Amino acid sequence: ERAFPYWALGVWAADAALTALIVRRVPFTNIDYEAYIMQVDAVASGVRDYSAYGALTGPIAYPGGFVWLFLLFRRAGLDVAELQVVFSILYLGTMACMFEIYRMAKAPGWLLALCMLSKRVHSIYVLRLFNDGASEFLLVVALLLFLKRRTLASAVAYSAGVSVKIHPLLCMPAVGLCWVLHGGWRETLRLIGVAAGWQVLVGMPFLLENPRAYLLQAFGGPGDLQHVWSVNWRMLGERTFLSRTFALGLLACHVICGAWFAQWRWVPGGLLDARIRRWSSGFALDAQGVVCVWFACNFLGVVFLRTLHFQYLVWYFHSLPFLAWYALQPELHRGVAWVARCTAIAALTFAVEASYLITMRGEVRGPDGRTWTSEGVPTVAG
Repeated sequence: ERAFPYWALGVWAADAALTALIVRRVPFTNIDYEAYIMQVDAVASGVRDYSAYGALTGPIAYPGGFVWLFLLFRRAGLDVAELQVVFSILYLGTMACMFEIYRMAKAPGWLLALCMLSKRVHSIYVLRLFNDGASEFLLVVALLLFLKRRTLASAVAYSAGVSVKIHPLLCMPAVGLCWVLHGGWRETLRLIGVAAGWQVLVGMPFLLENPRAYLLQAFGGPGDLQHVWSVNWRMLGERTFLSRTFALGLLACHVICGAWFAQWRWVPGGLLDARIRRWSSGFALDAQGVVCVWFACNFLGVVFLRTLHFQYLVWYFHSLPFLAWYALQPELHRGVAWVARCTAIAALTFAVEASYLITMRGEVRGPDGRTWTSEGVPTVAG
């Protein structure tokens, strides 16, 4: 515990230097960024109907927070190089918040080194400028604020993250559970109102124009699924991958596993515990328990997700060292057993990273229906 600040400072400084080197030496790769700019330019020109963007640039698949964030970048006149600096700051801010979360959860400092050793995560933030990075930053801020008992600010940050990209919804059962256990249903309903109010605020221009198109495209799920881009289910045949039965099976498994964890792992006394039913409460939650519930709930969502693309790694990579450490508890052992468990934690973390690095050539499809052969698509081995 005494060494944690030195680990945090050393790893963060090393990561800052590494990030700066990556931005300086590795060329920017345009994957979705050009589409982002075309989409927000359409909004700037006065188009507010989400159904109209399909003919212009391909559909916007994100809520209004994404539009206003990238429109802000556009209005500020930031070029790609300047935006890479902005996203480098977002990345390093994410890491700083994550390090404080690890400290509050009493995790050992050496785990922080594992958090920085992802080639793909650096690429997603500073070489591709995906909106996943901005959304993940806001989600991490929301968790940190909750741990510091700033529940109202946490709810705003959480909803802001959802409004940039909806992947923080994977944590929603954990967020709601922690709200209820911490403040009771009265406080929870207040926080739900605040979070919902943010969504209405950022989505209002689009909701007034065409509410159905906005809700379906911004919150309607994965959209145009392509088997070729699926990291997690590439080993399946395309027909199985696209089948409704497979999708419903994943959903059922997600619900069942989530209910099991809530009953037997996340709530002392289970879902019928009296604290779940309290109208008002001032119960102080253990920081390590809160972090475990948020990270585990998010990871369950990832496990049963219909598809994982490369950029989705930022949704959960930084939680992997903590979850592996929490499960294996190397501090309870000595000698060879301690070494073996620490090695397993590192191996589990890097195994996930490796699955995102193994790529091949494959045929992909654009929003206009065109197909072409591209490098860097997932493989069955991955």
